[in-house]
Amino acid sequence: MNHNLLTTREGNALKIVFTNHKKTLPNSPFAKWHLKTKFEVISQLFDRYLTPGCRFIDIACGDGDGIVLAEECEPACELWGVDIDTDGLEVAKERVPNALLLKGDMLHLDQVKSLPKKYFDLLHEFGATFFIRDWKSLFQQYIKLVRPGGIILWELPQKWSMANFMYLFTPAPKITEEDTKIKRIFRSFLPWKYNYLSDKQIDCCLATSGYDYEIIERFPIWYFYANGLFRLLLDRLHFIFGDQLFNILDRINSIIWPRYSGFYLVIQRK
Repeated sequence: MNHNLLTTREGNALKIVFTNHKKTLPNSPFAKWHLKTKFEVISQLFDRYLTPGCRFIDIACGDGDGIVLAEECEPACELWGVDIDTDGLEVAKERVPNALLLKGDMLHLDQVKSLPKKYFDLLHEFGATFFIRDWKSLFQQYIKLVRPGGIILWELPQKWSMANFMYLFTPAPKITEEDTKIKRIFRSFLPWKYNYLSDKQIDCCLATSGYDYEIIERFPIWYFYANGLFRLLLDRLHFIFGDQLFNILDRINSIIWPRYSGFYLVIQRK
């Protein structure tokens, strides 16, 4: 497993995303560090796996961050995106006009019209899986879309990581268009409002999916994560220590509690 990825963007992935018709950066220094790390890892993985003419799809693409980076990394690739949110898709279309964007549920991709199976060279999904209870069905939906030899870049959270602990104290997310505020408030008191699986449970989901695949690598994004009042405290300390504060905490977390808060599972369909 080689984590020494190189990118031609020299750490400018965050700038690329936010200068391409993106809303202003969040005020939180931790959030900026978090996004910077996220986009740099995404762009590095795209540099490795995108090729000229590659057929790329971003699942739960939101307002198009992943598609913006894919176009930056390989302008000659064919760009697709799927999301359940109409407003997000409209923003993504403005940012990447040549992308083919479709509305659909990530758990029911086989019901999305005009979405071909065994077609894509690279499928990417970031930051949506922990909303879903059934990761096995999600993997089945994804692998149906990629051709034999195609790659899935699947960002996953890890059970009992720092992020797992932090998210226990956050409001429940909106997971469907019919999800009401009252339902979300009620779910916020449930510890299973977000789904985190162990490595063994993830391997079981994949092994029982009925598809032949190979895990190429597990690539960490962060170990450390902060939220709520803890994040506010760190944002104050940032004025003294700068981004080195977050970098140091991430390294310490990787030693004393070496569980990824977020990592990519890189999977190749056989």
